[in-house]
Amino acid sequence: MSTNSSVLPAGRHRSGVTTRRRWGTRRTLTGWFAAALAAVAVAGFAGPASATTPMYIGSVDGGYQQMQANTSGNIANHAYAQFSNGNVPNTRMITVAAGSASWRSVANAGPGSTLYNQIVHWAQTIKARGGHVMVAYNHEPEASAGGQHGSAADFIAAYRHVESIFDKVGAKNVEWTWQMTAWAFRTKPSSSQYAAKWYPGDAWVDNVGADAYNWNTCGVGSGKYNELKVLGDPVLAFARAHHKAASFPEFASNRDAQRPQWIRNAHQYFLANQDVLSAAFYFNRPPTVKANGDCKWALSSNADFQAFQEIVNDKHFTS
Repeated sequence: MSTNSSVLPAGRHRSGVTTRRRWGTRRTLTGWFAAALAAVAVAGFAGPASATTPMYIGSVDGGYQQMQANTSGNIANHAYAQFSNGNVPNTRMITVAAGSASWRSVANAGPGSTLYNQIVHWAQTIKARGGHVMVAYNHEPEASAGGQHGSAADFIAAYRHVESIFDKVGAKNVEWTWQMTAWAFRTKPSSSQYAAKWYPGDAWVDNVGADAYNWNTCGVGSGKYNELKVLGDPVLAFARAHHKAASFPEFASNRDAQRPQWIRNAHQYFLANQDVLSAAFYFNRPPTVKANGDCKWALSSNADFQAFQEIVNDKHFTS
């Protein structure tokens, strides 16, 4: 979560590969899939939502427990961790980073080094567990553009190196998720935070993820109310253009009387875009950045939880 209202680089390209193998085919927008959607429409069924596999719905760790306690039925968990932590979270999605290490040092981590061995441990652990897990490396990198971690090119090199290590270990059950802020897909191309500048490349990404927040009157919101559709449409357009799945690793709305309806509108937005959306995790916890300390993301009323429960109860979603 950054201080931007919603927002993210490139390196070695894999020869002959334009889309990811493994999980890229799960929600790649192909000709046969488009034809299937058309057939469903002709048959009179409910649009794209009924024609695709369920998307994951859940909450971000730190607020997951409260969300689960107030929800009837299981929801997916999205955890954050560091490579230095030997206890790899066993959750549907994991976002991992290398602490304060620069992206260049991550990209240069060689066999035998502490960081390299830590990444290998992560890859081995996830591989051994089997199943399907979304993994994002160093979320919202564009939010620290020009900061201690390095440049967009440095981030891309680090991202690719981490993924390459997982590949060498044979962790094929990973869906590599590029996690930006939604703002990066809406800002001007001249901005250092512009998403395309931070894109690792089609051969390295399975899922285009964006953290989307309706700041409204808190943090950097400046009083502007945004439905998830406004925040998400540029993200989904980017994902479709690159034939990738899309997700919201974090999404939330600041507390006000309209939040239950905002969640219900998000529900309908998910249904309308299940041809590309694969997961969404509500940020049900306090802000992690001081500048946004006045934001109230966590659900707090019966109406809030009822609106979220309606998503959980919908057969188009899963944990």
